[in-house]
Amino acid sequence: MNNSYDIEVAMPEEKSKCYLKNQDEDVKTVETFRTRMVNNYFANPSGWYIPFFSVEYKKYLSIMYFVDTSQMHWPYGMKVILTVNRDDMNNPAYGTKENPVPVLKDIGVDESIRDNDQDYDKAYMDSFYRENVIRYLKYKMPKSEFKRRFKNGE
Repeated sequence: MNNSYDIEVAMPEEKSKCYLKNQDEDVKTVETFRTRMVNNYFANPSGWYIPFFSVEYKKYLSIMYFVDTSQMHWPYGMKVILTVNRDDMNNPAYGTKENPVPVLKDIGVDESIRDNDQDYDKAYMDSFYRENVIRYLKYKMPKSEFKRRFKNGE
């Protein structure tokens, strides 16, 4: 999280070919992770993804949500501030259709993506981002990538 920074992008309209799901029906936009939890079969976490091409950065990005999204709307056609990892943005292996840059926090610029203007509640968004990062690292990031990045326990 300490190696992240914010970028501003104009999200394409919902039907745009900039969204990978509009180009290829095999693009995964929702995923459930199987976990072993005793006596809690409702606890399997899920991920929701919005993979798209950013005209401003000439890269593919994927907004990822691993926390409750019931009180928000997708940011189609909106200006948003996206929080990205510096290493991912500078790594040529990221930003492709096959490996978009993960985005784990998004905030509406002109209007909130979340109900009750929660985008502008710093405590809420800090908590949202932290939980999203933890779940991304735990469930989504490949184990080999995790070991490479955090081999020194950082």
